[in-house]
Amino acid sequence: GGRGMTKLCKGIMFHRGMFQKKKTPFVAIALSGLAAPVVSIVSTYSDMNIGLVFSGFVLVALVVTTYVVFPRQFFRAQFGLMLLCLCRIRMTSGLSYFYTANSQCLPDGPQFSYTFYITLTGIVGSVIHLIAVILYQTFMSSWKYRPALIFSMVLGSLATIVDLIIIMRWNVAIGIPDKVFFLLGSATFENLTNILHAIPMAAIGAKLAPPGMEAAGIAYSTSIGTFCFMVTNLLGSAVLKWSGMKTIGEDCDFDSLPGLVVIFQILVPILGGIAAIMLFIPNVHQTEPLIDWKKERWYEGEKESEYETSIEDEEGSVSEMNEKGLGSEGEKNLV
Repeated sequence: GGRGMTKLCKGIMFHRGMFQKKKTPFVAIALSGLAAPVVSIVSTYSDMNIGLVFSGFVLVALVVTTYVVFPRQFFRAQFGLMLLCLCRIRMTSGLSYFYTANSQCLPDGPQFSYTFYITLTGIVGSVIHLIAVILYQTFMSSWKYRPALIFSMVLGSLATIVDLIIIMRWNVAIGIPDKVFFLLGSATFENLTNILHAIPMAAIGAKLAPPGMEAAGIAYSTSIGTFCFMVTNLLGSAVLKWSGMKTIGEDCDFDSLPGLVVIFQILVPILGGIAAIMLFIPNVHQTEPLIDWKKERWYEGEKESEYETSIEDEEGSVSEMNEKGLGSEGEKNLV
């Protein structure tokens, strides 16, 4: 019938009934996937301020959509995840320029080559990711969401102190070369804490997925997370620009970088992140469900009864036709 499975192509089936019952959330989820690429295009081909304003409108649209379309428990947890992402305004571009600045730009800087800064640290990061997953599964998987997120948030924010030490050249003052301190500190510690923080956030996103549309639910959380990550990078670039920092050419000026790192990568994430966790993230174990979907009866109830009524009407029509002698011919016409 019209609400059964439809074969779109080889290996791909489309459940028409599920889509008809939950058309609004499916459309919202599909459109959320466009948020990050559209903002990326706008910020790339227009002024940064226009990109920030447009990102703000998209962010508000996502928040309102989540509030209207999904259950309140879903909204609270998803909103908490959004705030956690947005709290950490990233100084990535400023740090990258600092680490790779040449001798004309920054005579006493680390002066890392791109091969070292990108390739080698990427290899180290991949190994650390595996170690982080093992550590989380061994020690933190039995924790409740709140302590797991607070611990990883605080630890990740404090890991930025490694960058601060290199920026202030304190490691050189005590005789530790930049490359050694960076590999053992920033490349290792920050990658470790980033994964420890990402795992419980991903687990919450997966737990929020409604039954029957798990893949779509996870895609929604992932799309919003990707968008928020892009916004934090955009905000970080804007902060660096507004600070007057000079990152290329001769006589570069990185004097404001230490203060920006302390404010936006240590203080704001810790204070804002803890507040978001305590206000919006449920304090339950990671093995427990976040939403009682049977109790919620989300997108059921009235729509379900309408569907049942339509089935009863069809059955009644078929019976009436059979009584009038239309028999199987009437059934064929209905189908």
